[in-house]
Amino acid sequence: MFHMSAIKKNISLGLVICVYLLFNLRYASGSLVATIKSTLMQLLMTAPFVVGLTILVVSFMQRSTGERLPWDRIARIYCTLGIIIGFFYALSEYWQRAV
Repeated sequence: MFHMSAIKKNISLGLVICVYLLFNLRYASGSLVATIKSTLMQLLMTAPFVVGLTILVVSFMQRSTGERLPWDRIARIYCTLGIIIGFFYALSEYWQRAV
């Protein structure tokens, strides 16, 4: 049986994943297929950067603490970095369209 803290951790991790997907959502008006394609392309284009930064951050944290991070903490770090990178990528797309 799960403890309440484990359920809260899983719910908050799910919310972080939803926010990550929301920040990387690329809406194409009038077409659900185009929205899904654009979102998948966004995720695939930013994934190498997010994975690389996650590896660096996790390596630094593990060296500084001396212990291995749990998988859910690594997933949170990945999603947080993905949110930040997705936000700035969306800003750059917006600025390119505005010019």
